[in-house]
Parts: sequence; C-alpha cells; structure tokens
Amino acid sequence: MNPQRALEELSKYFLDSGFNLTLKINSDQYNGDFHTDGEMEGIFPEAKSIVLVGFAGKGFWGVFKDYLEKNPEFEDRNIDLIDNYTVLKFKEAGEILKSHKIDYKTLFPFGADATQLNFLKLGELCGAGVPSLLGILLNPIYGPWISLRGAFITNLEVDEQDGPICGFSPCPSCEKPCISACPANTISVSGWDWEACMRFRISDETCATYCASRRACPYGKAEQYSDEQLLYHHKFVLKSVKKYFRNNP
Repeated sequence: MNPQRALEELSKYFLDSGFNLTLKINSDQYNGDFHTDGEMEGIFPEAKSIVLVGFAGKGFWGVFKDYLEKNPEFEDRNIDLIDNYTVLKFKEAGEILKSHKIDYKTLFPFGADATQLNFLKLGELCGAGVPSLLGILLNPIYGPWISLRGAFITNLEVDEQDGPICGFSPCPSCEKPCISACPANTISVSGWDWEACMRFRISDETCATYCASRRACPYGKAEQYSDEQLLYHHKFVLKSVKKYFRNNP
C-alpha cells in the first residue's frame, strides 16, 4: 500500500474527469465534530479516512460536455446525466484504490444513501467552503459555485489532512444582495428557508432556470456556472423536489 501515490493518482483521475476538488480528512475528525464515537465505523467498519470529491467553478461543464460528445451512447442510456456520470467516475476511480489494496465504501449526496453522510459538514471540515445564508458552502475563490459529488470512506490513514478554511466568514459583514434578490423572500439573516423556497419553485416558474440569490452573491462571479449548466441543474432539482413533496405533502 502506497497512500501518497494512491491519493495523487486519485486526485489526477478526478481532475481529468472535471472534478477539481479532492479533499481528505481522517474519519476521527468527522466523528469528533459530531461528538459521536464510531460514526464512520457504523457505515464502514474499517473507516480511517474520508476522501471528498466534487467540482468548483465553471470548468466541470466543459469536461462533462466533451465526454457526452465522445460518448453519445451514455446520454442515450441515462436520464440524470451528472449523477450517473459521477457514479461512473467513482466506480472507475475505485479501481485505483483497489490497485493499492485500499478498502473503501462509496457514498453520494443523492440516491438511496444520501442521508448517511452530512456532506455539507464534511465539506466544511475539509475546507471546500464555509456555511452561507444560501444554505450551501461558500468558497473564497469559487463563491457558491460548488457541488460536492461523493466520498470514499477508506481504511487508509492519511498523514496530511485538509482542514477548514480559516479567516473567511463573509456573510455577517456582506451587504447581503442574496436576500433582496430572492423573489419568494426565502433568504434572511437567519438563513435559507428551504421548504418555502421549494414550495415556491414547484408553484411558480420564476426560478425555473437559475437561482437569483445565488447569482447575486458577490463571491466567485468569474466562476459562475453557464446558463446551460444552471438550466440543467434546476431542471433535475425541480424533478427531485416534486417527488419529495408528493411523498411528504
């Protein structure tokens, strides 16, 4: 087992696939933040570390579109394209871990296992971003344009961990254009009222193509997703929201 080489190969593979965030912490750090013993071990008995993967900024979309152009059959066979692309790339990346004799379990923030891991908290602990009024993480460079896509829980004990971003807490001193930009008044100094937001979205087409509050955030403007990518994300989020409220009226 060569931990450093395995992590380097994993990071490069994901970067080539459009995922420019590969962050790692020991599982004890996650357990300690929740003040629980064996939280990770309950999910994966051999847990020693967590490798978080995602993408930040506008670069992912170009890599993803290029993949679809070169693999038209993928688009023909799948509906939730980004989710399925994520699953595919994690499956392929898992072979890197196997080649280094590293055991692991894969978890995603979507699908059947979505609630097993708190991805927002994990992202905060790993340094992907800090909490914001928008209910998502905010990064000093990429602003709110971050998507956490999945994680490997492994039996690899890492020596050098990533950690929370220090000295960056922009929301308290910000003029908060995100609040006035929301047409449904679902953002306040207390944060994001997700249920009110989602109920508005399924009853009104105002937010059908993008989130005005997310766009209003002054951070990461240069890394904002394209209109095409925003439309894609909103289309599939709306589909999930409608399903949720059908099951939870």
